[in-house]
Parts: sequence; C-alpha cells; structure tokens
Amino acid sequence: MKLALLLFFAAAAVCACTLLLLILRARERRLLAAAARAAYSDAPDGIGISVLCSGVTDPAQLENLLSSEYSRYEVVAVFDSRRQTAEFRALAARYRMIRVEWAPTGELEVAGVRALGRSRKRCFRRLVLVDRAFDGAEGDLDAAAAVATYDYLLPVGEGQCLVPGAVERLVTELGSEPPGALDLVRSHLGEPAVLLSREALIAAGGFGMRPLREIPRGRRRTLWEPLLAPPEAGLHVPRRWLLLPALSLAVAFGLSVAAGWWTAAAAVVTAALVWTAAACASRAVSGTARSGLRRFIPIRRVFRYY
Repeated sequence: MKLALLLFFAAAAVCACTLLLLILRARERRLLAAAARAAYSDAPDGIGISVLCSGVTDPAQLENLLSSEYSRYEVVAVFDSRRQTAEFRALAARYRMIRVEWAPTGELEVAGVRALGRSRKRCFRRLVLVDRAFDGAEGDLDAAAAVATYDYLLPVGEGQCLVPGAVERLVTELGSEPPGALDLVRSHLGEPAVLLSREALIAAGGFGMRPLREIPRGRRRTLWEPLLAPPEAGLHVPRRWLLLPALSLAVAFGLSVAAGWWTAAAAVVTAALVWTAAACASRAVSGTARSGLRRFIPIRRVFRYY
C-alpha cells in the first residue's frame, strides 16, 4: 500500500514538474515571438490566418478579434440575418458592410449562404460577414472556411477572445517549420484553441467530419500557453495567496521528516508541486486574459474617427 502511494506521488510530481517546464518554455517562446513580430508581419509572402466565427454576436468580442495588428489576417463571421436580424443590421451599419460577389469553389459543401459582405471602414477592412441560414456550428464554420482568404483557419466561438500576441505566436510556430509541414497547432490552456490548415480541413470533408483525427502526429504541435481566453478569466491566484500555502507546506514537510513520516513528507512535496503548477497555469491564463481585455477596450474609440 505504501509503495503504491509513493508511486502515485512520484507520478503526480513528475506531471506537475513537466507542466511547469512546458509553461516556462512557452513563456520564453512567446517573448521570442514578440521580438520577431515585425519581421513576420512585413514579409510579403508571410503566413496568413483567418479567424472563423460562429455564434459571435457581442460587438466587444468582435472588436477584440479585429484588434490584431498582423497584416495577413482576417475575421470571417457567420450570421443568420433572419434569426439575428437586429444584431446583423447593427454590425452591417457599424462596419459599413458592402455586398460582394462570391462563387463557391466546391472544395467544401456549403449551403444556405444568402450574401457576403466586406467592411468599408479603413480600420476593419479585414472583416467578412457571411449571411447564412443557421443549421449548426459546423456548417457555419465550413461556410466561413469556404470564403476565407488564408491557408490557416482558427475557429472561435461565443465568449472567446484573442490574448495579446496570439496571432503572432501562431505565425512564429508555423514559421519555425518548412512551409506546409504543420497542419495543426493547438493549445489546452485557457479556452481550447485549434489552428487548422485548409488542406487538412478539405481532405477531411469539413468540420463536421472531425478533421483533427486524420492529422498525423508529426504534423501537430501543442502550445502550453493560452491563445484564447474569456474577457475575464475565472480562476486567478494572487501572489499573496501563494505565500501562506507555501509556508504551511514547508512546515508540514519539516514535521513529517522529523517524525519519520516519509509517506506524509512525499504527499506534502507532491501537493506543493501540484499547487505551484496549477498556480502558474492559472496566472498565465488570467494574466493574458486581463491584458487582452485592456487591449481591445480602447479600440472602441476608433469609431469616432471613421
């Protein structure tokens, strides 16, 4: 029994240490991505990303998605003008949408598209609005992918916001490999995020066919940092809250060792490592979410000038 407990504690400690290392490495790579942001953004043949939106009706969330400064980037939002008449008209007026012609390419099965519009506002020319009869989120995402300009697609749902530098971080990860070497980049921290190549989506037959299952592991990457987050992260651990548990665990460890309770000492060490890993993950998610919220609020002032 004691051996089983020790093995369990060891496994939990290894997992916690691995998570800590992954989060620290992700932070370093994010800093490198910020340093290389200008080079990727100015490259004439750079990597392009299209954000696909289904169920996004909040103007503040849409402003956040449009706040990225990366040049080869666009937002494709799908609405049903008959079910969401007020929201659709408000967005069409706010962004000065104009109707444009669009012919399906046949790469994906798309039905129910009534109209396609693009924004005439200088600061939001990368917004595409698709009027489509709603029949499910997968159908909306397929329609958005069919009209998207770029080769990498990032699905976004209701209440999900980009954290600062998320687009540039994805571009850096894609640019670290030969062109076309990656079909999937995903993150499990914060709101789950999946960046998918257009080729992989078309080969699978659309979002309804679960395209992630068909991608080989060698063409996948996992980022241990948040890319999407709600405007206000749910769990945040202030630094002052870390001090008391750390002291309590240190005292418990000392008493356990002094008394010869090695199993209890192992449990205390494991709890300390797990608590530290969870606190680091929580701070990473909540910190980027709050900074992202501060970032897109000033965007609303732009409407005074355009």
